[in-house]
Amino acid sequence: MPRLTDPVAIRTLLETDRWWSIYPLGDLAPHLFPSCEWFHLPGGPPALMLVCRVFATPVLFALGETAAVQLLLDEVREEPAFYLHVRPEVLALLEPRYRLRDLAHMWRMALDPEDYRPASAEHVVRLGAADVPALQRLYADGETAGESPHFFAPAMVEEGAFFGLWEGPELVAVAGTHLVVAAESVGAIGNIYTRRDRRGRGLAAATTSAVVNELLRLGLRTVALNVSQTNAAAVQVYERLGFVRYCDYYEGLAERR
Repeated sequence: MPRLTDPVAIRTLLETDRWWSIYPLGDLAPHLFPSCEWFHLPGGPPALMLVCRVFATPVLFALGETAAVQLLLDEVREEPAFYLHVRPEVLALLEPRYRLRDLAHMWRMALDPEDYRPASAEHVVRLGAADVPALQRLYADGETAGESPHFFAPAMVEEGAFFGLWEGPELVAVAGTHLVVAAESVGAIGNIYTRRDRRGRGLAAATTSAVVNELLRLGLRTVALNVSQTNAAAVQVYERLGFVRYCDYYEGLAERR
């Protein structure tokens, strides 16, 4: 099956569900697009599958009707492993072919700017490249509990929007982004973390609000974030800011049987 290589055609398919497709829309950026493979059934029902090779383990994303996605999966059946970014119905298609582990049931939460209720971001400051060591020390606080952000790279600080709260020389709370692509008008908030001994004080709301403020200032029309369904406290924080639960999906590892 020929791969889809035309960004305009890919964008047209992704635009059928912008909230779900926020990450693939970001992958249309020139510095990411060469690392992506796009699969589509010509003349068939709307469906698109992405294999993104930015990370050591490729990320698998799917959009569209289940029957079409099932056919698209045949194109990658020799791939030894994927990190999944898929809806529940696609997860069911993968189970006969792959061993699934470390699955996390997630919410994609979306923000309509008209519903945004900002928290006070007093004392929150923007972070830059010089702050990466402090940021990494903060994230290390969550390693033993498995709470550290999984997809943080230092380059994201300069490429995106990161805001934090300091106590002396140490960061105690931060919120950032996974991607900010103005050309596609998308911003995916992520890399949010509050030090374990500073939780329950509204710091996550303050830092996340600072990031939202910046993304809206840039005029981005699609702003979203991901959160585990087991993290009820975080879900409540985001809902108070105006985010709503758009859809559920799964993250995790799929290893070919």
